Amino acid sequence: MNTETSLGEVWRMRNAAAATLALSEEQMRRAVREASVDELVSLIETFSPARSAGPEWTRTFEPLVERLWTWREDDTMAALAEVFRARGMPWLAVTNALSPEQGARVRTELRHPAWARLPAFAQG
Repeated sequence: MNTETSLGEVWRMRNAAAATLALSEEQMRRAVREASVDELVSLIETFSPARSAGPEWTRTFEPLVERLWTWREDDTMAALAEVFRARGMPWLAVTNALSPEQGARVRTELRHPAWARLPAFAQG
């Protein structure tokens, strides 16, 4: 371990980061719950597979979809899926992520201990 950084300092840094993440996750949850379908479409459009393919797309898009399935209703998710289905093949990965089958899988696999304020999302 670096002699300039004590274990206690690293632990305090970790706790501060965890608190910040919890606060930002809660802020995102509220924003997603209040967003219109059009606003959610705009957010999802930033994940265009044509613009950002590969592991970075998966690393960031999958956690977003997991949260959308957790925080929004089935009718909202169906509306989102329909928007991207109408866009055709370039958006197939997004359409599949918004499918009811994917939503059922996400909701089944989501870990949420009774004591937790937020679900323990599988994706980062």
